[in-house]
Amino acid sequence: MDTLISKSLTLHAAGSNCAQSVLCAFAADYGFDGVAAHRLATALGAGLGRRQLLCGAVSGGAMAIGAALGNDSGADLDSKERCYAIVARFVATLESEFGSSDCRSLLGVDLNTAIGKAEVKARGLGASVCERIIARSTELVAEAVKAARA
Repeated sequence: MDTLISKSLTLHAAGSNCAQSVLCAFAADYGFDGVAAHRLATALGAGLGRRQLLCGAVSGGAMAIGAALGNDSGADLDSKERCYAIVARFVATLESEFGSSDCRSLLGVDLNTAIGKAEVKARGLGASVCERIIARSTELVAEAVKAARA
């Protein structure tokens, strides 16, 4: 578990967005291409293209759960419903612990303004908010997948 959290936080420290950081930490363990995943998750950063909607750590975590437990075709409705339920619990847990799953609410600043971007740096929100959510998302994904596979 600590290794996965370390991977996700190292990715974030190296410039990956929150979605990339969570999703790509699981590439080796869940058998998907980390480079392709990093590329796909680019668009999810800062709450979907910096719209500050769903937190990237949450969307990246949902993608990791899907990579591990999702259905292989539309005909596999049981796997899809099972994955939906696991993701719903994952999101509900994060919302309960952090008060929201919305990037704007979590950070409390507008990332689309120079003032908001400066405030993130000045207040250390990347570390105090984003890294905490990245770490917890990574932990919850690992736990959820392990439990589902048991």
